[in-house]
Amino acid sequence: APTEFTIDAKSVSRRGGDNVRCVVQNPSGAKTEAAVKDNKDGTYAASYTPFEEGRHLIDVLYEELQVPGAPFKVQAKEGCDPSKVRAYGPGLEGGLTNKPQQFTIETKGAGTGGLGLAIEGPSEAKMTCKDNKDGSCTVEYFPTTPGDYDIHISYGEQPIRRSPF
Repeated sequence: APTEFTIDAKSVSRRGGDNVRCVVQNPSGAKTEAAVKDNKDGTYAASYTPFEEGRHLIDVLYEELQVPGAPFKVQAKEGCDPSKVRAYGPGLEGGLTNKPQQFTIETKGAGTGGLGLAIEGPSEAKMTCKDNKDGSCTVEYFPTTPGDYDIHISYGEQPIRRSPF
């Protein structure tokens, strides 16, 4: 899963620019450039995806000079955090029969894990899940019989907060 952090360079420039670069060295020694986005206010949003467990070194450079404290040591580990998964939308609050009901699930920042969905109720409710390509997905289901439906959502085989809905 992508890891994000902010670089604050306001003490040297409040406008931003192409001054900041980040190089990440993984535990096996390979180096990759982290993605760096200028926020145009003297801060930069940086992100990288660790593909190995273990200590990563993050070298932050401003105008090709290492910033104080760099390289920063970060311990990457495999796993997921279901408490960071969010589900919301009208389809979790109630709905009408024979009409599509929708809700959204966001997994951004929750690590690597499989998403599990189950709907239990008085009848089978056909369900589809569309990947929004931004760390979220849109779920649509179609209840055909009136009654209470329980929506179970899990991540990494663990229920997310407030599940079942």
